[in-house]
Amino acid sequence: MRARWAALAVVTGVAVLAAPILARPPLPKDYRIDPKDLPPPPESCPEQLRESIVWGGAASAYQIEGGWDADGKGPSIWDTFTQKGGETEFNMTGNVANDFYNRWPEDVATMKRLGVKTYRMSIAWARIVPSGLAGSPVNPAGVAFYRTLITELLKAGIVPAVTMFHWDLPQGLQDKYGGFHAAGPEFQDAFVYYADVLFRELGPLVNLWMTFNEPLSICELGYGIGIFAPGIKAGHPGQYKCGHNLLLAHAKTYRLYREKYYAQQKGKISMALDGKWGYPWSDKPEDKAAAQAWVEFSYGWMADPAYFGDYPASMRAAMGAALPKFTPEQSAMLKGSMDYFAVNFYCGYFVKAPKPGSALPFETSSKGPDGEWVGEPSDSFWLFRTPDGLRKTLVWLDRRYSVDGRKVEFTISENGVSGPGEDVKELPGVLNDQYRLRYYSSYLDELCKAITVDGVKFTTYWAWSLWDNFEWRMAYTERFGMIYVNLKDNLARIPKASAYWMSKYFWTESARFGAPYYHGLFALKGADAEAAARALVNRV
Repeated sequence: MRARWAALAVVTGVAVLAAPILARPPLPKDYRIDPKDLPPPPESCPEQLRESIVWGGAASAYQIEGGWDADGKGPSIWDTFTQKGGETEFNMTGNVANDFYNRWPEDVATMKRLGVKTYRMSIAWARIVPSGLAGSPVNPAGVAFYRTLITELLKAGIVPAVTMFHWDLPQGLQDKYGGFHAAGPEFQDAFVYYADVLFRELGPLVNLWMTFNEPLSICELGYGIGIFAPGIKAGHPGQYKCGHNLLLAHAKTYRLYREKYYAQQKGKISMALDGKWGYPWSDKPEDKAAAQAWVEFSYGWMADPAYFGDYPASMRAAMGAALPKFTPEQSAMLKGSMDYFAVNFYCGYFVKAPKPGSALPFETSSKGPDGEWVGEPSDSFWLFRTPDGLRKTLVWLDRRYSVDGRKVEFTISENGVSGPGEDVKELPGVLNDQYRLRYYSSYLDELCKAITVDGVKFTTYWAWSLWDNFEWRMAYTERFGMIYVNLKDNLARIPKASAYWMSKYFWTESARFGAPYYHGLFALKGADAEAAARALVNRV
């Protein structure tokens, strides 16, 4: 164990490091953004509305932490996948990434300085349970790291939203049971064991949980077409068996929390679901039906079981035996297992009726009948600026899942974009990220319209991402961050124009966690700090 952990103090049975939050020296003048040069906020987002929403940013463990084998952490499937070579741009790995594991005090200080009010983070499963296996030893250094981080976030007035799994499955669990597509109850039990550890050790400081990030991407990319870790090409049967196991693990975790922890902790649990809006290729009924099926196959795949107890009828009809069935007991367990709806949204595609013999009831395209892109291209081949797709998605989800007079509470758990050419642009020009500013301004415009015009119930927004980070197979060749990470200068962090824009109009105007709730917390230590942090997090 490293020397810096020698100062661990045990508080209520869990080790906590009272690390200081350090600020970087002032930025060079050429790197500063003049607030007068920032565009105004969208007209549909007046100050009163902005103040009613909690605005924050997001990142994930593997993409920023580094410390891949530090202090007892076990290997994950992404450690294995990237380290074997040939799977990422320039064979880069997340071994160091942003070195957040060692430099988190600097990053928390930057978030505080910018006014970020909530941070969506993920836990590296293998840092908590190194082998991933149910009943196996828990790593106390991993627990201490996250408890310290979360406590310091709360003392800085930043409320954490914790994602339990953001793609980095422990390699030991993959080796033992073959992964999500092969394992059944064994994987579910392993996840529930891990979740129980998190609820017990971190739950007193966390009120917002998400079990899985983007089940669609986990299962399609990792176990269906196999281009992401662990690289298993099992087709539709593998993809849908994976999703089935994730859903059951989620439902069991939700029930565990409600029965064992909710009375004391009063937290909320969801999943971060991903999808893309479907613009009908034409006004023909078959194209409109295909677009409807496309959204059902994405968001509806996980949400329908969580709200209604079974998969969408369109999926049942199209996939047949490839789509597993729930028992009546499993269906009952799934219903009502999301306390809020966490939406990851980036863009939409054109959708049309499939060719005869297609296995799927839709066909997608990034270009329309006129040959034009569906929206302004980004630096990612799959991502386009289609802001009205966000509003259409929220309205579609609201109308589908707000039933019996109960409005669904929505959050945006991810929304952001890779800036064209930012991996090769030099300082200071790379900081003037006008494309990202257009993206956020147009998407937030549509978000505010969904709230004020369409009546969507909305509480929290997490922009993706706070920092440039390790973008999976694309490594650092695609930059999603509002804060630049300089690979040529010791991973120095420098805010971009988009960070200052979000800071000026959104982060600092979140009234729910304003000054009365966090002034005076910074000097508190130990149990007093935990009590104050707990009082703060209850404001969520």
